Amino acid sequence: MSDTIFEVEHRPGEEVVLRFKSPKFRLLPDSTRQHLRSARKEVLLALRDMLDKTIERAEEPGEKKRKTKIEVQ
Repeated sequence: MSDTIFEVEHRPGEEVVLRFKSPKFRLLPDSTRQHLRSARKEVLLALRDMLDKTIERAEEPGEKKRKTKIEVQ
């Protein structure tokens, strides 16, 4: 079993999966706990930014997709 706080899973051409685990903070030095809190906040801010950009793109008036005619024999 891994002692990491979060895992990132990515395979080319697929989605990115983030798994967050509850850390055992009381076992860590104070300075380490502070770094982990800061890192967690930065990850959450990055996720917020990605969501904001995705929402902005969804709200933009999209170009109409052109239909392509494919002849079947």
